[in-house]
Amino acid sequence: MIILFEEYQYKTEKLKQVLSERYFFPINSIYSKINYVGYYFNPLINDAVIIFPKVFVNENGLAFDEFEPESLIILTTEYKEILSKTGKDKIVFEISTWLYRAVQQFNKRHFYNSISENQFLNQVVTNLEEKSNTELDIILSLLKFYKENQALFTFISKSAHSQQNKINWHITINKKQPIIQNNTPIYVDLATTRKKTNYDEELLVLFYSTLNFIKEKYAFDFYPPQNYELIKGHQFENILRKGCRYLKSIKYKYYSDKMISLYNLLYAFFERSEKIHSKKQIEEVILIKDFNIVFEDMIDDLIGDNKLLPELKNHPDGKQVDHIYKYKSLLVEDEIYFVGDSKYYKPQNSVGKYSKAKQFTYARNVIQYNIDLFNDKKLDKQLRYRENFTEGYNITPNFFISAFVNKDFDFSKSYLDETGKPIMQTHFENRLFDRDTLFVQSYNINFLFVLSSYLTNNSTLKANFKKDTQKKFREKLVSFINDKYHFYILEPNDNSFIEKHFKLLNGKVYKPSHLTEEVILALEKPDQTDIFSKIQRDIKTKKEYNLT
Repeated sequence: MIILFEEYQYKTEKLKQVLSERYFFPINSIYSKINYVGYYFNPLINDAVIIFPKVFVNENGLAFDEFEPESLIILTTEYKEILSKTGKDKIVFEISTWLYRAVQQFNKRHFYNSISENQFLNQVVTNLEEKSNTELDIILSLLKFYKENQALFTFISKSAHSQQNKINWHITINKKQPIIQNNTPIYVDLATTRKKTNYDEELLVLFYSTLNFIKEKYAFDFYPPQNYELIKGHQFENILRKGCRYLKSIKYKYYSDKMISLYNLLYAFFERSEKIHSKKQIEEVILIKDFNIVFEDMIDDLIGDNKLLPELKNHPDGKQVDHIYKYKSLLVEDEIYFVGDSKYYKPQNSVGKYSKAKQFTYARNVIQYNIDLFNDKKLDKQLRYRENFTEGYNITPNFFISAFVNKDFDFSKSYLDETGKPIMQTHFENRLFDRDTLFVQSYNINFLFVLSSYLTNNSTLKANFKKDTQKKFREKLVSFINDKYHFYILEPNDNSFIEKHFKLLNGKVYKPSHLTEEVILALEKPDQTDIFSKIQRDIKTKKEYNLT
């Protein structure tokens, strides 16, 4: 197996040895780089190429310290031995297969996407959800069969050896010549009971030998049972060339559904092997260009809401929001849309000015969409973007989310954390409740957690993560705004209060739905105390307040 990295610079002459030229492009006379992620099988070298996302490339080189920069990472025996000391040989295989399945999952979720390169052979039935005939598909099917049928293997082994080599004393005494020692007959040549050929066991030997062979190529956990003598070396090489002929000779020896499934999987493996040896195999490709779109889909699957109106994601100006969901507003009981953008960068890169400006545009588009509904009296009463009494606007939360590779290659935890303080954009100072006062937070998340979650069938895990993450995004922004502003709940003397002090209070006051007579005043720290001297006569009460 060969490991390459998206957007990493390789010598063109080396890339040509393993990858079709259509999947990389030159950046100068010596070096080229790849703009794809996924799986490519090259029949000319009989090996699979896995292209990892650029999040595995950092300022120090590659996330795998054991790999030499600028060289093609071919998992030779030498590399496997180096990786096995840290257990990373298994990690490389796991990441490779999960990336492969993620690309398949994306195609399944978005069948009519325009960024995929799919070239499959005639599809064969496997015990995977997706029916395909790539080498990695067949290997994953064989591994899945091995993991799910341990009880079957134990039963076959016990049945095959239960009577094996049991001494038949009747035949031994009647037909074998004993040695007499101290008047006691000692039988050296014993007659034993031997059962006829057990074809189930014979198929298992071929199965275990096949797994042992591909283990050397892909480096995964497999420990063959000790009670079977495996076919190895030159003998297995011969089977690779004529395994189908052998399997055909025992085709009608199997009757159970499980053994027929195993037979079909092995036949698919050896049929493919024979095609490679006869030069009939064509390249296999499942690659994704612009992997950022897949990353967006992964994040949206984790935190987004796919049941919202399409107009909230696809805007009239051509902009498309990556993530949007409805959640509790920063002002207590009301609801608001949280707007997010996935940033698929190398770990050393940061969010640029263009991305920040684009994110604020997304927010304004969402605000305007809801204001139009508000003006037409079609907006859900729980959604609050503007209220008429103060003409103030609710706070619209925004966030960026990018990925990194955890140094321990941990798939189980998100390590989701805020990176720096939220960015604030305003048209007027000290107007929190103005439609042009916007905030955007930035978060980092463990790419391997995102990858594994995208492929899991554990709906509870996803639901809990979504719930916790949405809560975290809100609480972090609430904490930031509480640190930046002082809040007061004011009870005016009468309804003329806002009109009388409109210019002074414009963008500084807001009336959430849970308040009846009062309004909330927000003043950027340090307080502009002169405001109170101007409005003191027109308010009954004033008390300090914090967003919660």
